[in-house]
Amino acid sequence: MNKQSFEKIILNLQAARKRTHEMYKLGVDLMNYEENYEHAIDELFRAAFNADQLVWIDWYLYEREGSGGKILKAHKKVGRKKVEICHTIDSLWETINEAGQDQAFNDRVGG
Repeated sequence: MNKQSFEKIILNLQAARKRTHEMYKLGVDLMNYEENYEHAIDELFRAAFNADQLVWIDWYLYEREGSGGKILKAHKKVGRKKVEICHTIDSLWETINEAGQDQAFNDRVGG
């Protein structure tokens, strides 16, 4: 998958999640209608990315926004410094590419 396609997918997933959340606040639960789409997207992602990469994609899409809308941060260690990762789609793309190349991508710190 190239970066442009990845960015379009992430932006569309974010927009769909926001729209679904707004509908839910109005009393409309679309979960049963959207579940098949979610499963299809998950399968496509599993075909394109490894397990380490999927963890970061899921974190960015579903866990990065904490309670009360607070945006959580993730970091990796570079030498003695902690460097923020996954704070934009570009940095998510960099992180998943790094995770795709390095099976020992365990120098990550969440929170």
